Amino acid sequence: MTDTEAVKAADEGADQPDSSAGNSVEAARAASQDVIDEASPEALRVALQFGTLFRRMLSFGAAPTALLEADAHGLSFLEFKALMSLGVFESRDSFCLADISQSTGASMPAMSRAIDGLVRKGLVSRVEDPEDRRRRLVSLTDQGHQVTNAALMGRAVGAVKLASSFSEEDLQELDSLLSRLIEREDLASIHQQLEGAVPQ
Repeated sequence: MTDTEAVKAADEGADQPDSSAGNSVEAARAASQDVIDEASPEALRVALQFGTLFRRMLSFGAAPTALLEADAHGLSFLEFKALMSLGVFESRDSFCLADISQSTGASMPAMSRAIDGLVRKGLVSRVEDPEDRRRRLVSLTDQGHQVTNAALMGRAVGAVKLASSFSEEDLQELDSLLSRLIEREDLASIHQQLEGAVPQ
């Protein structure tokens, strides 16, 4: 199925009355609660610690920088999320709509509208896929690169400031632990993508 066909099918489904929408929300909440209920006390404690560190990192400037970038260009939350997805995972020259939808967790119709907005703002471009003329590929424009680079730098500054606030001994312990954890396959691939995402 092409991107256009997928979006059309999803849109057609969205046009139908859906009396189960409220049930879907409740089901999602119940599923989230199940995850929490089934987690061990140790996992919950570490999750809280992760959240604390992330919240502190944001207070060092990562969130304000990202919000300023989004506001300056009149970006919606989903538009900014799509833009950052392209900025972080730009090891490839371009992505199809399904790639971006999957990486952000947004529906195809919602992501299609977000990309339309980014195209109008001159931050991304659409080109025909040379391997499949029914499909369109999305990539950052020069202006789009400037926006994502500024936001990524803001995030990096927040992380660096947080890390710099720790003692040398704590940093060595964290480095040893995190290096071991990042060897896990699902984390290693993300780490490799992030390594080249922030401009030096």
